[in-house]
Amino acid sequence: MVAAQGDVKSSQARHLVGLLIAFLAVFTAPLMVAFNLGAIVSKFSASGATAGMIFTVEGISVSLATLACTHLLSRHPARVLIGAGLLMVVAGNAMSVVATDTNMLTVFRAIAGASTGIVICVVMATAARTSKPEMTYGWINGSIGAYLSILALIVPQVISRGGFEAAYGLYAALAALAAFSLFLIPNTRAPVASSVAPAGSGVEGLRSAGLAGWISLIGFGVFFFAQAGLGAFLARFGAKSDISLQTMGQVFFVGGLLTIVGPLAAGMVGARFGSTRPLVLVGSLMCLVTLGLALGAGPASFFVSVPMFMVLPALMLPSFLGGLAVVDPTGRLGGAQPAFATMGAALGPTASGMVADAAGLQALGWFSVAIFAVGLGLMAVSTLRADRLRGRNSGALA
Repeated sequence: MVAAQGDVKSSQARHLVGLLIAFLAVFTAPLMVAFNLGAIVSKFSASGATAGMIFTVEGISVSLATLACTHLLSRHPARVLIGAGLLMVVAGNAMSVVATDTNMLTVFRAIAGASTGIVICVVMATAARTSKPEMTYGWINGSIGAYLSILALIVPQVISRGGFEAAYGLYAALAALAAFSLFLIPNTRAPVASSVAPAGSGVEGLRSAGLAGWISLIGFGVFFFAQAGLGAFLARFGAKSDISLQTMGQVFFVGGLLTIVGPLAAGMVGARFGSTRPLVLVGSLMCLVTLGLALGAGPASFFVSVPMFMVLPALMLPSFLGGLAVVDPTGRLGGAQPAFATMGAALGPTASGMVADAAGLQALGWFSVAIFAVGLGLMAVSTLRADRLRGRNSGALA
């Protein structure tokens, strides 16, 4: 019995490693947008607006492909979908290297974005079906923080020596090297919804659960609409307090370290406090931190608020996504959630820029708090349901 349990844990660890490798490999280019933008502007003599539009198209492609892939999860094995996605990412990045103008590059980045969406959909959906989804999501988000820190040291050097071509060549090579992760990834399909419906829930209960999940995903997108919108102006808040760029970089570095540890800690806590209480706590803190940024005077509020602003969403994700896994054990909602986060993050900076230009940074703070409140309210639709289902299942076991 002990040996069997050891084999199961070893298998789960191997699967997690494979999923993380594939996820991080396809997500390399999107993580390096800040550096890629400059490389594109330099290579093609493009305006900032043109380069920004390329990233918008790539982000929308990620979102649409993620949503489309949710319909394939129960039809094709995870290994097949991830393998196809990796191949397309390699192709999209490699073709970007030989692009001759921004129009051609936009097409190639759309291909890379769509294939990235396929991979992250499968990874997140598979994570939702693990025995401890909160811990799995904690590892995923913590790994992103660590990977981001490593890339931030490597990619600027690559671009300074080889320019745009070297950067996207690196992204293609990393996706190609990640192909060996296919041997570690479970070759399973997502079950159809009816095969994992909670006992006694019935068809209507299942439909209600799905509706609650989709409403919450809309709220998830709204939350990241506010988070990304305000995040795009963090440097403006620092400049308002006469903080140098070098000092801001050190503050962001601290925030990056917290985003490694925070999700892992939240994953270890797991479902002990349910999904709604962490959502309320993190949401309240997020609103307070936002007001601290907008209304605070001097460097102190910036030094405290920015790292908190960076880590709080990462702390919330494991419990929220774990709740989605309870509401929808097929993993379909978990697979779809990156689409909503990506779409919200793509649209947020534009709206925030309009508010900041029209009414200033303080008004942007109040606007963001209002949007956070709307998003969190919608997200609570599924977390409340998840907590009820957990209570019902624990009562049945008792």
